[in-house]
Amino acid sequence: MKPLTIFFIYRTRYIGLKTIVISLMIFGFFGTPVSGMAQGLNSDLFQPSTMISSEIARKQIKKIYLSSGKRRTFHCGCVFDKLNQVFPHLCSDGPVSETGKSKKMIWASLMPPNIFAKSLTCWNKNQCGSRAGKKVKRTQCCSEVSPNFKTRESDMHNIFPMIEDPASNIMAKDFFGIWEYRYCKKEGNLRKEIRGNASRAYLYMSFQYKIPLTEKLENSLRSWHFEDPPDEWEEKRNDLIEVIQGNRNPFIDRPELVERVTNF
Repeated sequence: MKPLTIFFIYRTRYIGLKTIVISLMIFGFFGTPVSGMAQGLNSDLFQPSTMISSEIARKQIKKIYLSSGKRRTFHCGCVFDKLNQVFPHLCSDGPVSETGKSKKMIWASLMPPNIFAKSLTCWNKNQCGSRAGKKVKRTQCCSEVSPNFKTRESDMHNIFPMIEDPASNIMAKDFFGIWEYRYCKKEGNLRKEIRGNASRAYLYMSFQYKIPLTEKLENSLRSWHFEDPPDEWEEKRNDLIEVIQGNRNPFIDRPELVERVTNF
């Protein structure tokens, strides 16, 4: 066999072997993408928020809703006014067992503090001690001593209008404001109409601040994300938030990006 022929045979085998090795690195030995490569999203898409004040963030998100003519709470779609009064008898799915007496509306973080702050030192250790004989609450303490907490707490992509429940001392499990569903009907965890919005806010928080999610919750969020794609209001909300805090939720702009993340 001629030397030139032998060279081409071995070169062909080498290229074929190299292709196989690269494929195994990308997709894993069992067809699952390797985490580091699958999460190769363009970092420029996930800009940091410039908002560090929870109070200012909530005032600004309120202005966005009122100026856009959006006056319904997130979970049940109950009508609220500029004085933050909510009318439970005027909800998207109708009243369940409530009279026309108004309730108070608050601007709250959908991903609750016990989720987005659970990795922070201020949340796990008593850094603020006691005042007037009472232990300082974790949310208050973290707001005072942790810049990371303040940034997460004030991120408007995660803030929505909800009915307040001052009598409830139950720690939110996955979503804040679930008690609002006493005023309307739901199927499963959330109303179908808001599942996509909720999933994109949640996945944004997870990716932006490196907050791990349970496998069960992540699977639900992924499904909701594709079943309920972004609508006109969600896209406009994204635009207006960018003007104020300087960043966008890329999962609204490009829903396909979710598929490029192996594990949130």
